[in-house]
Amino acid sequence: MTVLLIGGAYQGKSALARALYPDLEKVANLHLLVKETLRAGGDPASLLAGLRGKCVTCDELGCGVVPLDGADDKWREQTGRLCCALAAEADAVARVVAGVPLFIKGDAPCM
Repeated sequence: MTVLLIGGAYQGKSALARALYPDLEKVANLHLLVKETLRAGGDPASLLAGLRGKCVTCDELGCGVVPLDGADDKWREQTGRLCCALAAEADAVARVVAGVPLFIKGDAPCM
């Protein structure tokens, strides 16, 4: 099972991942992995294969505001594109606000 949890910083994505998906391997802060990949000259799309079968958390970046710095703009775009690709394949996608998930795709697991 592949799960993507998105939302603003410090909204409880990691805690929710642990509570709802205790048996899945976690990948926290996908947005930071994308930044590291770009800094190393890599292609963030190459991360997709390693995210399958995991519970992935990612901060929303920019909220539609285009950064002035070109590198930050590329980071925001590449993070968004990777999240779109992951969401297309994921079994469940939820936006987390104040620790509460809104499932956009799939259902919440039974607790």
